Amino acid sequence: MRLTGLFLLLCLALLTLALHRAASPAAAGTRDLRLSTIAGELARRHVSIRCEGSSGNLTGVDGSSGRTEFLNGKPASVAYLQEGICQLLHRYSRETKSGLCSLACNEPLQLAWSLNALAHESYHLAGVRNEAETECYALQAINFVARRLGAAPAEASELAAFAFTQLPSRMPPAYSSPQCRRGGRYDLGRANPVWPS
Repeated sequence: MRLTGLFLLLCLALLTLALHRAASPAAAGTRDLRLSTIAGELARRHVSIRCEGSSGNLTGVDGSSGRTEFLNGKPASVAYLQEGICQLLHRYSRETKSGLCSLACNEPLQLAWSLNALAHESYHLAGVRNEAETECYALQAINFVARRLGAAPAEASELAAFAFTQLPSRMPPAYSSPQCRRGGRYDLGRANPVWPS
């Protein structure tokens, strides 16, 4: 009888540990190699993108599409994206290889949002904390992210222009700045940046 009690306590302890690990952010998702590579290019360091959540939603219950933690003012090496963002970006990559225009033609807002989410978290991984600055850099990187996922140059430029006109009004006020303009403080000065007319 005592042995059965000890066995049950051990099982309960293991179950508690497993549930705790599953609920912790570090246990969320596995490293997404393709998206991590793109994020690393923008962050200019080795980083990981992990996809979390069980639904195909582009935002979590708190309305965010991703998160990056900062410890003592420095970014972690891992950022998390909603599973729906990751799924949509991989679907887009498959479509660019097959010549389909489903997402870019039929769901441009969802696609632009997802491209932006990856770019946004990448700039947080680079160490940028200010949301308006991060978002401005992300908007300027949408063309780059789309190209890395296989988009033709013209399509990537169209998506970037679309994002510039559609996304800022859908963001909280803290994500915008008058410095996000050609020649502004947040202008990355890349060749042929897409700025709204």
